[in-house]
Amino acid sequence: MELTYLGHSGFYAQMGPKRFLFDPWFGKDEGRLVPSAASPNQFRQVDAIFISHEHFDHADPQGIADIVGRTLAHVIGPAEALDAIPVAERLKMRVKVGERFTVNGYEVTVVPAQHPKSKYPVGFVVRCGNQSLYHAGDTYDFYGLTGIEADVGLLPIGGTYTMDIYAAVTATKRLRLKHVIPMHYNTFDKIRADPNDFAKRATSSRTAVHVLRPGEQIEL
Repeated sequence: MELTYLGHSGFYAQMGPKRFLFDPWFGKDEGRLVPSAASPNQFRQVDAIFISHEHFDHADPQGIADIVGRTLAHVIGPAEALDAIPVAERLKMRVKVGERFTVNGYEVTVVPAQHPKSKYPVGFVVRCGNQSLYHAGDTYDFYGLTGIEADVGLLPIGGTYTMDIYAAVTATKRLRLKHVIPMHYNTFDKIRADPNDFAKRATSSRTAVHVLRPGEQIEL
């Protein structure tokens, strides 16, 4: 599995022959402090784009439309998020918590997220071959995380309507991940956090923590 951190909550993942985007946001507006490490025109092969909820910093309508126009990727997410994405309906897959399905050789499980500011937040577990990846979207820590199984987790640490560092450490223990990568921090003043502090505190778990700079890639 190869993961590239795009900044904020955005990731580009290669799992076997499949390529996925998670919560891509390429915008520079709304007071963003750390720019995206990518632009839509860089993506030439994408099988699916996952959107965790409808907020602007997790779903870039025009950027996603540009990528889909070139790749014919499926766009997967709750209806509240997909309704604002200007792509063909046949390429939209509206999902709800609890759904599990296989499409084009990869398996998707839609899992709950606790983010009261959103109309319908979700997380995703994507499996391809013997690899599994959990993207939490925006969420607080909650007991239901114990039922989510994946090898690699992407967790918010910035606080302000999501987990902070301390809650993310607890969540990492609940999830029993092999690897975790922090996300959703330092993009705005309200979500400033030190990912290295998270990495130090998470040593109490058995999970390997990988702190990535925007644009950095890792193979797990």
